[in-house]
Amino acid sequence: MRVGSQDVLLPTTMVGNYPNPRWYDGRAFAVYPMGEFVYDAVSREAFEDAVAAIVQDQENAGLDVISDGRVYGGDSPYGQILYHYVARMSGYKLAGPPIGLPIYSTLYAPTCVGEVRREYPFHLATLRAVRRATKKPVKISYVGIQVLAAATNNQYYKETKELALAIAKAFNEDFKELADNGCDIIQLDEFVWPYGMGDWEIEVLNKAVEGVDCQFWVHTCWGNYSGTPGYFPDEEGDREFGAWVLDRRPSSAPAPERAYALFPKVLDANIQVLNYEVGRTGPDDLKPLVDHGWSKDFVAGVIDVKSTITETADEVADRIRSILEYVPAERLGLTTDCGLINLPRMIAASKLRALADGAAIVRKELVEKQQV
Repeated sequence: MRVGSQDVLLPTTMVGNYPNPRWYDGRAFAVYPMGEFVYDAVSREAFEDAVAAIVQDQENAGLDVISDGRVYGGDSPYGQILYHYVARMSGYKLAGPPIGLPIYSTLYAPTCVGEVRREYPFHLATLRAVRRATKKPVKISYVGIQVLAAATNNQYYKETKELALAIAKAFNEDFKELADNGCDIIQLDEFVWPYGMGDWEIEVLNKAVEGVDCQFWVHTCWGNYSGTPGYFPDEEGDREFGAWVLDRRPSSAPAPERAYALFPKVLDANIQVLNYEVGRTGPDDLKPLVDHGWSKDFVAGVIDVKSTITETADEVADRIRSILEYVPAERLGLTTDCGLINLPRMIAASKLRALADGAAIVRKELVEKQQV
C-alpha cells in the first residue's frame, strides 16, 4: 500500500484521540496557540513533550505511520475536536444549544452568525511537534466537514451546503499549509457519514482537497463517544431541547447503516484511502467494498477500542486474514477501530503493540508465500 512516497506491506497506524499523559493538565498547560508558540514557553514545552510521549508510544509499538494523537487544550477531547476549529474561524460564536445528534448531545452546537473564514492555522503546531519527534511518515487528523456542518447551529447561511462549502475553503487553505510543511497524510474523520449522506457531502470534500499535494484518507466511525456505539433514536425516545441525551439509548434503538450508507457515493470522493472499523463488528461491513468495486486502498480497523482486554497478536492476525478475503494485501493497511481515548494509556499502548505484532505475523506469511 502507498504511504506518502513509499510502498509498505500492511502498514500500521492508529486512529484519532490517544490518551494524553496524565501530567498534561487540560486546564493548566493545554493552551494551543492561535498562530505560533512565541511567548508562552510553558505551553509550548508541555504541548511538545505531550506529543513526543504519544509519538514514543507509537514508535515503541512498531507502528509504520505516526499519528498526531489529537493533543488539544481543554477538558473534553471530543468537545475540542469541534471547538478547536470553530475558535480558529471567523463567523462563529462559541455558544449554542445541544448538538442534535445521537450520543453527541452532551456537547453544545456552536452558532454560525457570519461569514466563515479561516483566521488561524488549525494544525501547523501539531505537525511541527510530531515531525520533531519522529522520522517516520506522519498523519494529521482533521474533524470531518460534514461533522462540523451538522454540529453547527447555523443562523447565517441559507442552507447547510453553503456553510459546508465555506468550511471546505478554510480547510483547503489549511491543508495546503500542512502539505507545504511536509505532512505525508491528512485524515478526515467523517463520523456522521454512517447516519446517511445527502447530495453535497462528496462535492464539498472534493472542494476541500482540490489542489493539495498530499495523500488523503477518510476515516468513518460506527460510534465511540464515551465508548458508546452509534445509534438512531426510536420514535418514543426522550428529547431535550431538540437533542437526544446521552445514555437514554433504548435497547431496541436501531444502529446506523454503517458501511452500506457510504456507498456508492464515496466512490466519487477524491481520496486515496477509506478506513473504518472491522475489529469489533467483524468483516461483514467489507462486503460493500466488493459489491461496489472499491479499487483504492483500504485501511481496516482491527483493534477493538471499546474493550479493555488487549488482543493477542494471533487474534489480530486472524482478523487480518479474514480481511484479506475482501481486500488484497497490496491495497490493505491496518489500524485501530477508532480513537483509544476512553482507555487507560497503558492498555492503549499494549493494543498498539498487538496491532503491530499481529501485522508482522501476517506480513511474514505473505512474504514466505511469495518466495515459494
